Amino acid sequence: MWSYIVNSKMSQSQIKKIENLRLLWQDFKNNFDTVQMQNLIEKKEVVDKNWQGYKSAILEGELTLDLYTNRKPEDYLCNFLERDSRDVYGASRPGNANNFMIKLNENGNYTFYRDLSSGESENNNTKEDAEELFEEEIKPLFFELISTADPKDLVKTISGSNYIAKNILLKVLALEGSADFIYIYSGDNIDLLFSELFEDHEVIDDQFQKNHEIRSELNSILNINTDDSIESILLSKFMWEYLNTKSIADDATPNVVLYGAPGTGKTYSVKRDLRFLCKGDYSRVEFIQFHPSFTYEDFIEGIKPKGLDSQGNIKFEVVNGVFKKFCMKASEHPDKSYYFVVDEINRANLSAVFGETLSLLEADYRHDCTKNNSETKNCLLKTQYSTLIESLDEQKKKELAYKIIDNEVYFGVPKNVYFIGMMNDVDKSIDAFDLALRRRFKWIRKDCDYDVILEETKYRNGKDFDNIDEYVKCARALNDYISQELLLGKSYEFGHSFFMKMSGIAKNTIISEPHLKTLFDSHLRPTLKEYLRAFYPENDIEGKNGKLALALEKFQSKLSDKKSNSDIGSDK
Repeated sequence: MWSYIVNSKMSQSQIKKIENLRLLWQDFKNNFDTVQMQNLIEKKEVVDKNWQGYKSAILEGELTLDLYTNRKPEDYLCNFLERDSRDVYGASRPGNANNFMIKLNENGNYTFYRDLSSGESENNNTKEDAEELFEEEIKPLFFELISTADPKDLVKTISGSNYIAKNILLKVLALEGSADFIYIYSGDNIDLLFSELFEDHEVIDDQFQKNHEIRSELNSILNINTDDSIESILLSKFMWEYLNTKSIADDATPNVVLYGAPGTGKTYSVKRDLRFLCKGDYSRVEFIQFHPSFTYEDFIEGIKPKGLDSQGNIKFEVVNGVFKKFCMKASEHPDKSYYFVVDEINRANLSAVFGETLSLLEADYRHDCTKNNSETKNCLLKTQYSTLIESLDEQKKKELAYKIIDNEVYFGVPKNVYFIGMMNDVDKSIDAFDLALRRRFKWIRKDCDYDVILEETKYRNGKDFDNIDEYVKCARALNDYISQELLLGKSYEFGHSFFMKMSGIAKNTIISEPHLKTLFDSHLRPTLKEYLRAFYPENDIEGKNGKLALALEKFQSKLSDKKSNSDIGSDK
């Protein structure tokens, strides 16, 4: 039985969200199979064992500056909190090493960062200076986090501290198995989740207080076992996936276009989100791809050849298009969500494909299949083939009609249909969408996600690359060269999926210049050359001093000759 009771003061939309959240949570746990669970438990055991060593040092006053920050590839607290714990407890993404307040430089001196808003740092400090700052500010803070039980006091401790990477402090609470916070570290996502769960809550500015309120609500709504640390981890993973689906499951804006450079994960993210939302029921999903020959007859309805008659002449019939068929199917199950997905949506003549049905896409003109005809008739319209369908025999008319009212045939788009388009805007400009189309869609830009490269690009056995941070800088340097120096714009940058191909190229855990050259020549150069040919003459593209040679040089420019991990997560 649910410990959280839906009360009469809640709006219908809020009640629906809660019930949907409960169903998704149960399905998420049920589909987290035995192998996945065992893998998570094993990873957690390794992380927790390492954390106990750091925790003991903190509680016993034995945490040293060298154990906190170092230039070694592993075995220091900052590296552990950001990297080694992220597979289990999530990516806290502190930004870069500066946010840990003390950074050890290659020359053996230390740089202090106390206030990044000023853009200033204190350089060339001695180890004695660094130890003084560490003993006065950082060491007592970590001790207080571990020693404090009251979540309200923890919020005050985190928010009131001078520590810059405050999400790292939340990671400490996650490692402690806290059931008072959710392990989601993005302020934007916490804001979104807070607005999802609370409609009339008093205004809260503090992110960590919001986090605590969210977790308390979820503990009640989903009946979370707060004594089970694995369930807390699963809950955080579940809510992260739930947040990712909000871009394609918004009742206020049921039409979405994901656009951006190739390789930015548009198709992958849509399929991942639909797998989560549909709980494996792919009968509620339709994937198609537009092309220049795609027509209204393919999409809505039309007259098409249907074999030969008895005299050998071509026989023509009225047939429904793929979108109309999908809408008819969705109308039969108004309590479930249906998703119509179009890849390369900008390759067809969109105004011709939609025809007069375009207005029906708007949220205010969607057909509510649970209401009677008189209430919803303004959400239906006659198509150019409605009269022809009305003249057919009753059986054929029922097969082809979306809705029949007083013997007249109408078409509508059900409220439970979400329309999702995807496009690489480098292939054809967004200007292919006229204003009438554009205003009916929510536009979500997808760019290269450097965090994905950092977190998901692994060596062949799943081990992290030792210089993955430098590799991320290389990817960023190449994209900056393309968009800023070559003036091509962000649409011509390479998406993260291109850079993740390094997993199949590198022969060891150090990414080297030859590895970058292999990736560039095999996967990046051909595409970049085609881009450049539209803007530059051939003699400016090839050759020793050509644009392609300079692009490779930029790509390799951030790779040092020796392994270094001092700039964990740095995007500089």
